Amino acid sequence: MALSAALLVTGCSVLSPDDAREAAERVATALGAGSVEELSFGDVEGASAQAQYERITAGLGEAAPAVEVSAVEDAGEEGRREATLSWSWDLPGAEQDWAYDSVLPLVRSGSGEWVPEWSPAVVQPGLAEGEALRARTVAADRGDILGAGGETLVTERPIRRVGIDRSQLEGAEPEEAARRLAAAVDLDADAYATAVEEAGPEAFVEALPLREEDFRELDAEQMAAVPGLLVVEDEMPLAPARGFAADLLGGVAEATAEDVADSGGELAPGATVGRGGVQERFDDRLRGTPGVVVEEIGEEAVAGGEPLFEVPAQAGEPVTVTLDRGLQTTAEELLAGIESPSAVVAVRPSTGELVASANGPGSEGYSTALLGQYAPGSTFKVVTALGMLRKGDTPATVVQCPPSTTAAGVRIDNVESYPDEFTGPITLTESLAHSCNTSFVDQHDRISQAELAEAAAALGIGAGTDLGAPVFSGSVPEEEEPAQHAVAMFGQGRTLVSPLSMANLTASVAAGELVTPRLVSTEGLLEEDATAGPGPEEPLTAEEAEQLRTMMRAVVSSGHLGVLQELEPDTAIGKTGTAEFGDEDPPRTHSWVIAEHEDLAVAVFVEDGDLGSVTGGPLMRDFLAAASASREG
Repeated sequence: MALSAALLVTGCSVLSPDDAREAAERVATALGAGSVEELSFGDVEGASAQAQYERITAGLGEAAPAVEVSAVEDAGEEGRREATLSWSWDLPGAEQDWAYDSVLPLVRSGSGEWVPEWSPAVVQPGLAEGEALRARTVAADRGDILGAGGETLVTERPIRRVGIDRSQLEGAEPEEAARRLAAAVDLDADAYATAVEEAGPEAFVEALPLREEDFRELDAEQMAAVPGLLVVEDEMPLAPARGFAADLLGGVAEATAEDVADSGGELAPGATVGRGGVQERFDDRLRGTPGVVVEEIGEEAVAGGEPLFEVPAQAGEPVTVTLDRGLQTTAEELLAGIESPSAVVAVRPSTGELVASANGPGSEGYSTALLGQYAPGSTFKVVTALGMLRKGDTPATVVQCPPSTTAAGVRIDNVESYPDEFTGPITLTESLAHSCNTSFVDQHDRISQAELAEAAAALGIGAGTDLGAPVFSGSVPEEEEPAQHAVAMFGQGRTLVSPLSMANLTASVAAGELVTPRLVSTEGLLEEDATAGPGPEEPLTAEEAEQLRTMMRAVVSSGHLGVLQELEPDTAIGKTGTAEFGDEDPPRTHSWVIAEHEDLAVAVFVEDGDLGSVTGGPLMRDFLAAASASREG
């Protein structure tokens, strides 16, 4: 409304039929430009009319009107006419314009000129002195996120907005009050104190929104001692528990000024938008369409009467994902006591559905499950074993397992706990079951790095997929220096995977074909070709998968994963893995376990752990046992 229009009223001694229209059109142009101060309105100065116009329209925000003269008619009184002004407001966040007509009175002056008369009713019919217009955005109900079986995962849940009401400080220092509240709710005291100090004297400065259960856990006595404390009951889209699949589901927050500016009018100040995961990826669908209400307000900014204009909000639509609430909760509970970054990922081989993707507290909000990039250690021997099958070997092929071997100038040993009875000539199945490093390293002259990478691709490592949230599907270089190629044979070096990619590898072995993981069940939200990816050049065959299952079953029946024999039925397959990292002596190790049981392929990972069987084995057993109990229940 800050544009200036140099609009001069020129007089004529002889009036033509168009003179009144021309006078009205000058006013319409000035109103549309936001500046009427250079016009003459008889007894009202242009500057006074400008001040009133700005006050009347301030509550409409950045909206600018288009104003046209649609008619000029006799007013039924000599020397008076009435111009009909057609208004059209493009209100932020509203898909349709607010359109209406108002009347601009015109009076012929003594010199014969048509002079417009100013009143608030020129802007809006019926508007009286002291009244103004206000546009309010009405938020749409956000669509829920549903999980497996249609169970609601994210929906509007009660919260308490906790903050300082500066108008209620009653002489207390704003900084002191802010620091007391920050201490009570475990918030950055410096940042919050600054925000409270810089706020206006009547402002409510929110510290943070709290779930009902988190609010109840606060120290009531400590909270009561905070000057100016205000607790506002509200609702917010939330998962069933704090941190529940946060990396996958994402969250909701108020749109920033940049969000509003970049939205092309779709967002108005105060709107909420998705941040991260499914909430951000499908924000347009979940957010719905906000409504707008325009109303008259008095000097105390209180609305009166019926709305002048209203566009009802349209609720967002739900998005359904494959997460199983019970399995996700179980995975998160199992990781709750692990200080190191950790993850549990579970995929159904029969469908590719991602049913659990959990990160432990040591991940500190990072998606170890989906984005972690780690050496897979001995779990990668499944890939090397596939490469050997493609060279004509079978699970019964005899390989050599010396205590140590040298490849490309690098000495490789078996772990200290490796059983002596499985050194020397053993079957490929026994080598995988007991995780003989040397027998797999010695394949480096037989299986090229490119062939190793192709075998990994056949099991989904590195495959492109659109899960609906960011993922790392793994990376195996197609070319390596001899030493790096040698250690790649047992999952060290530059080979990198995520827990998701290893769960998917296991699912592919169990299914007998490459499985593409999927998270979003709602049809039409993801492009089919982007979800499936191009596929490997040499796909996994059913025969190869059966042979791999035979060897991975031996890992449970006679190898390092005997703990999974406790499951009912005793049919689990799996592989353990330990990957060295860092410069310490002895080196620290990543702990891996992959397993499949009863149509559930799972990867368990602990960044700083012991042997896979020691750290990950019990976690895997407990997760799969809980899954079995859930099915039976």
